[in-house]
Formats: sequence, structure tokens, C-alpha cells
Amino acid sequence: MTPNPPDAPAALPSAPPDVADDRGAPRFGTYAGELGRVELGRLSGRFQPPVPLRPLRRKRWHYAFVATNEVALACAVVDLGYAANAFVVALDLGAERPIVDLSMLGLPGLLARVNDRPAEGAEARFRTRGARLSIERAEGSRAYRLRGAIGSTGSSPSLHWDVELSTDRRGPALTVVAPVDGGRVNVTQKHAGLGARGLLVAGARTYRLDRGVGGLDYTQGYLAYRTAWRWAFACGRLEDGTPFGFNLVEGFNAAAGVSENALWLGDRMTPLGPARFRFRRDALLEPWQLATDDGALDLHFRPLWVHREARDLKVIESRFAQPLGLFEGRARAFGRALTLRALPGVTEDQAMRW
Repeated sequence: MTPNPPDAPAALPSAPPDVADDRGAPRFGTYAGELGRVELGRLSGRFQPPVPLRPLRRKRWHYAFVATNEVALACAVVDLGYAANAFVVALDLGAERPIVDLSMLGLPGLLARVNDRPAEGAEARFRTRGARLSIERAEGSRAYRLRGAIGSTGSSPSLHWDVELSTDRRGPALTVVAPVDGGRVNVTQKHAGLGARGLLVAGARTYRLDRGVGGLDYTQGYLAYRTAWRWAFACGRLEDGTPFGFNLVEGFNAAAGVSENALWLGDRMTPLGPARFRFRRDALLEPWQLATDDGALDLHFRPLWVHREARDLKVIESRFAQPLGLFEGRARAFGRALTLRALPGVTEDQAMRW
């Protein structure tokens, strides 16, 4: 599916009640709205891996990002089936320096968990010695709650946060059920442009997030052993105060009728065309250039810090880099030509054997 021009947004169908239809086939497509539950067990035939491989092929994560003009916070809990990890990065945007950058490893189960609910009832938790974090949304609630605490380590101060991201009066979630080359099925739900309130406390300094904007990425799927992508995600406000956000990916979740590229403006969301990323993999702190084929976005990204994770266990290997920084550029949506200045967000370059 190629989205309509951004001045005439496509009307996406509503998210289905289940990932699979009555025959066990995936409901491939791009949708507006939230899924109640991601039940991969409902898939059948060639879309379901052999029983012994299911725990190894299924990957789940819940990621959250929130920012103001002063600070940006990114955190995630990841369940790989045979292992779990989490990370937290806080960046002082004024000083252009990291406050905390921490990665943690663990085992799925009691201390690390990502459940099957991307919306109401969502629960992602990670706990280890000296650190904990969670992303949750109660049944019947329209808000996600991000909480965490990290003890001081070396030159990094202690950090704790308690933030609410509200979906009320915001654009709908984007839900995608996508085929996977070399895998089976992937399901992702993205929220962006959500209203934030709460606190981030770093040592003796308190950052108020009450005028902040945030978003979330919930993903679960039977992914390929070798998986790679480029990703960009941003949340902030236009000069007139309107909440704004976008999600772009290249090399993943893309097929006929399927794309997770989208833009949020106030209480509206629209799909976008394919995205192109230009950057230097050996110099990730140099500027990035990003654009969509439909002309909706033409962006320059200035990284301020790079969160990195690299592991080589021979059979399992990860190369994960997520720069945090500021976007500048032009956007066109809903009949408006928009200028983006100092929009907080992230890019990502990832290649996995998992």
C-alpha cells in the first residue's frame, strides 16, 4: 500500500480484534487503533514455528520515549525468549550530555517480563541489583505509566522517574501485522505525540516533564534469525504548542499493504510512504539525513549521544546503536506545511543474529 499524499491522508482500517483470523492466518495489514492482545499462539500452519523453536524465535519488547526542551528519557524491556535485557538513557538536551546510560542483562521470568498486551493491561518489568524499571497500563486506563530507579554508579548520579503518558485526545495508535522474511509474523503497535506529566530526578536535579511529549513501541513476533533495520522516532511540540511525532523504519515491517511509517499531529495520525536513511555507520555522531518518498518528511538529525550494545557470542550476535538527539526539517500533513526545530528523538541502526 502506498499512502495517499500527506495533504489527503489515507483512512486506515480499524485494528482487528485478533492477530489471526478463524483459520489461523495472520491479518496482515496497517491499522489505526490498539490491539487488545497479541496472541501468536492463534497462528497456524506455516506461520507457526515448530514447538521446540517457538521460545527461541519469539521476541518481545516494550520501549518508551519522553522528552521536554530540557531532557529526553528512553527506556526499554526486551524478552528474547532465552534471555532478557533492559536499558535506560537520560540525556540533558540543554547541556548536550548524557545523565545516565545503562544496559542490563537478565533472564525472562520473575525479574524480567513483557506480557502480550500492548495497550490496556500492558506490563513490562525488569529488575536487577541496583536498578528497576517498568512500563504499565492498567485495565480501563488511557494512560501508560513509566517508573524506574537506578542507584548511583561511578560518575552517573542516581536516577528515578515516574511519568504518565496519556493517549487521551491524541491520535490513534498505529498497529501493523507484517510478514517477516526468513521468519513468520511480526506485530507492532506505535504511539507518538502523547501528553506527558511527571518527574525525572537525577541526583540533586529535578526535571519536570509536565509539558513533555512521548511515545511507545510495543513489538512481538516470530522474527528471523538474522534481522536488521534502521529506525527513527521523535516526539515533541511545534512552535504553536501542537504535539507532534513520527515513526520511520527502513528494512523491516515493509511489504505490500504493510508499513509502520506514520506521522502524528495533535489528535490525528496518518501513514507515510517508504523512508530513506543516509548516515555513516562508522561515524554515528555525524548528521543523518532522512526523508519519505511521498515528501511528507525531509529531515536532518543531529545526534548528541549514542547508546550502544554490542555482543558476539558466535551463535548469537547483536550490533545495536541508538543515537539520541534533535531533528530539524520540513513536514507536510493534513494540508499544513510544518517547520520542525529541535525536535527530540532517536535513530537506530541494528543488526542481529538471535
